[in-house]
Amino acid sequence: MAGTSNSVVMTIDSWQQLIDSLKGNVVVLEFMAPWSEPSKFMEQPLKEVASEFKDKNSNVKFAALNFDNSKNLARRLQVEALPTFLVVNNFAVVDRILALSKTELQQKINDKLAQTNY
Repeated sequence: MAGTSNSVVMTIDSWQQLIDSLKGNVVVLEFMAPWSEPSKFMEQPLKEVASEFKDKNSNVKFAALNFDNSKNLARRLQVEALPTFLVVNNFAVVDRILALSKTELQQKINDKLAQTNY
């Protein structure tokens, strides 16, 4: 996610630090891998979605984790496909998104925000 102000974290500790530092925000956490074709396919759409939320001064923040460097965390969070997007709020995973288009990802995030009044 180069080009955005989002963090890339690799361990359970750094994930917890990221979540702690973004308290009060909704975090969309992407599990990806450089060898995963669907992850590569979603790289640019994810950058665009993150940029659009940032431009709106939204309380939605984005972070990406390399699956290969975060296998224990991925297992703990039950990530079974790449890319997987987890919506995290108040230290809890509130939604799991498997999207393969910018429109689908954006719509699912907006739907979740509307449902929970973030």
